[in-house]
Amino acid sequence: MRISRLLPTTLIALALSTTVGCAVDVAGPAKSGQAQSPTPQTPGSGSGASSPAAVGSPSSGNQPTASSSAGAANSLKISGNYGTQTADCSGRDVVIEGNSNSIVFKGNCGKITLAGGYNTIAVEAVDTLQVTGQTNEAYVKTVGTIQMAGATYSTVHWVGGAGADNDPTVSSTGDTNTVEKISQQDYEDEIAP
Repeated sequence: MRISRLLPTTLIALALSTTVGCAVDVAGPAKSGQAQSPTPQTPGSGSGASSPAAVGSPSSGNQPTASSSAGAANSLKISGNYGTQTADCSGRDVVIEGNSNSIVFKGNCGKITLAGGYNTIAVEAVDTLQVTGQTNEAYVKTVGTIQMAGATYSTVHWVGGAGADNDPTVSSTGDTNTVEKISQQDYEDEIAP
């Protein structure tokens, strides 16, 4: 009798754990408690406000959620697991807390903190990439500073740096991390669908 009750509960738990997707939280200094759906900013809208434009994979059911605070510059917080998405982070800071995500960032990001595990990210440009999680992989076209702060078994592949010598500043690589320069073609091959 116990097995007949345990089996449906176990199946439900397994089904729920595999359908969890990425969530995007766009937050300013003050949280407003109300969630808003993302609205892409149209060219020439002239509002000056930065609208979140994160897009999840509609076919996979991993539609990200976004909330926004009116006013100040927004940051982007990504949590959740097993998601695939593209996000516009132009001028914003990003924190990735989730695990096993595949994320492409468009635009020039401020600071990206990669705190989760087993994530793969591709970034057009970032001022500072800080990796604190484990077993993450980042492909970056242009980066100013790379910080491997407590990260383990993580790899950062970069094409060009923001400095005068076209190399990023690397603060620490740790014992089990890799920071390596790759060609533009290798970057393009890696981020191609």
